[in-house]
Parts: sequence; structure tokens; C-alpha cells
Amino acid sequence: MFNTILGFSVATTLLLLVQDTKTIDLKDGYVRVEAPTYSIEVPKGWNVADETPWGARKVSPKGERGELGVMTAPPGEQTWDQLYKTSLYFIQREQKGEATPYKVVKLKSGFEAAQFSVRDADGFASRRYLLIKNPEKGLLALSVRIPGKDAEKQWTKHFDRMTSTAKFK
Repeated sequence: MFNTILGFSVATTLLLLVQDTKTIDLKDGYVRVEAPTYSIEVPKGWNVADETPWGARKVSPKGERGELGVMTAPPGEQTWDQLYKTSLYFIQREQKGEATPYKVVKLKSGFEAAQFSVRDADGFASRRYLLIKNPEKGLLALSVRIPGKDAEKQWTKHFDRMTSTAKFK
């Protein structure tokens, strides 16, 4: 008899499936999405997907291309180099591209973060990432997939809003 599903106990898996988010309208075109371990602000009316068993959630406009993403990981001792290499492994499996070197920045929240992007075949940084490390609560990986260069300004605005408002709980 199997008592685990993909390394998770059945009880943990069922708990992940019933957990959902709470959405609060901020009255400025954005909503705060409160998940069990974090909160982010995203455009109002967008689809907020359920969290996967590995801690990923996608947020996207209905019927349009492009998406915001958030993924969590438990606390660990990984260096920025290790986190970057691990992230790129999965990013490149999903879609190839040329990754930029990461840059470590200090956020207003006081946490360190690494930011980098992946360029498409035309050299456009269509995928952008921010990894926020909280020594006690883990890692929050935020991303944006910009549907095209003509949409860069609007999608950058949404990504900046999400990254500047992301909080650990």
C-alpha cells in the first residue's frame, strides 16, 4: 500500500489540496492574495491557480498570454550560486533561453534577493526572476513571463508590484 505521493504523505497532500488563498480587493486595480505562507499583490480579475504539491502557483489574465509565478521552498543552507543553478535547471527544462548572471540585492524588507532574467531567441528578457531568501521561513521565488516586447511596460509594472509587496507569513 502506498502511503506517499511524490514524497509527500497522504495527509500532507490532502492538506495542500484543500488549502486555498484569500483575496482582498485593494481598490486600486490590484488584489492581495494571501496564501498560507506568503502574500503578494496581483492585478484584480486575474486567475490565481491552486498551489501545486511542490509549492508553485501561477497568476494570469483570463484568455491572454503571459503569467506571474510564485514558488516556495523550505529554509535551507543553499548559497546564491546553488539556488541560481538549481533554478536554471528547471527554467531551462521548461523553455531554453540565455540566462543573465544573477545580481544580489537588498530589499526594503531587509531580506537579500537574487534577480536575473532569461532572454529569448531575439535577445528579449521575456522571463524575469526574483528569489527572496528568509533564513527562518524559506525561499520565495517570484517570476514573470512577458508575452512580448510590446507588453513589456505593463508586465514589468505588474511584476514590480508583486515583488515589492511580497511578504512571508
